[in-house]
Amino acid sequence: MSDSPTVQIWASNKIDNEERRIMGKWDVGSLITSSPELSGPEKPGGTSPRHINFSFQKPVRCRIIWIKLSIQKTGSTSSLNFDSGFDLLSLDENPFSRSVSIDSDPCLHVKRIVVVGSPVKLEIPTQTSYQSSVKSWLERAPPLNRFKVPIEAERLIADGLVLEQYLSPASPMLAGFRLDGFNAIRPRVTHSPSSLVVWEDKFISTAVLYLQVSVLQENGKMVVVSEYRLPEVRAGTAMYFDFPRPVTARRVSFRLLGDVASFADDPADLDDSSDFQGPLATGLSLSNRVKLYYYADPYELGKWATTLSAV
Repeated sequence: MSDSPTVQIWASNKIDNEERRIMGKWDVGSLITSSPELSGPEKPGGTSPRHINFSFQKPVRCRIIWIKLSIQKTGSTSSLNFDSGFDLLSLDENPFSRSVSIDSDPCLHVKRIVVVGSPVKLEIPTQTSYQSSVKSWLERAPPLNRFKVPIEAERLIADGLVLEQYLSPASPMLAGFRLDGFNAIRPRVTHSPSSLVVWEDKFISTAVLYLQVSVLQENGKMVVVSEYRLPEVRAGTAMYFDFPRPVTARRVSFRLLGDVASFADDPADLDDSSDFQGPLATGLSLSNRVKLYYYADPYELGKWATTLSAV
């Protein structure tokens, strides 16, 4: 009874003491008084070693637990000899095999500490919950918005297939560009000896368009930032392309590459010959189709900037 401790237990998922939660406090002396089987000689042939169970009020799922055992020493602590094998907690097979006097010094006679619980099933998301989580993630508003980068001037080259944009030195770092879908169409051509069979050319050989983006460096050389394959979309559809990394430049060049000769402006101008050759479609012109943008927090820019320069 003189060595019965007070036990306190905390639990947490983090090692910080501020994050832990108290699970309970027990007075072992009171537990021994109310449970006579815990004191005196242990009965031989018992089904399990004598132990004290500290049950939590509510189950807790954690990674770390703290156990504090406190004992009271009657009299002055100056009588304790800390240099002569002093050991308050003994987890040895024989807790009484100590060099200090058991009668004079208090000791915690503990042989084993066991943490018990129940298994927790691994939470595997179902297909429905996964789809709903992906949908909610896609519908969530982005933390940053796209804002248009002002352009000082621009120039069209090569029948509108090349666009150069000139920026101010005070322009922010470029994050990407927006491209509006072209209003040119794929021509319908005949791919059969019989004039009764007509196929869409895109089912025979798909025409692919690429947009190459280059920037002018300080040394005066043009460097390719990236090359993007353009999907088939309706005319005027806004497409957004991010750069691989933020870019600082005074001049940006956009060059349309690929099967540009496979597109036309008006299907009425085409004949049934399989070898369609004609002028390049004006609907592939990059004029007024490219807008550079950067990412920023709308709250930092203010209401007017958010309204006037959003892309």
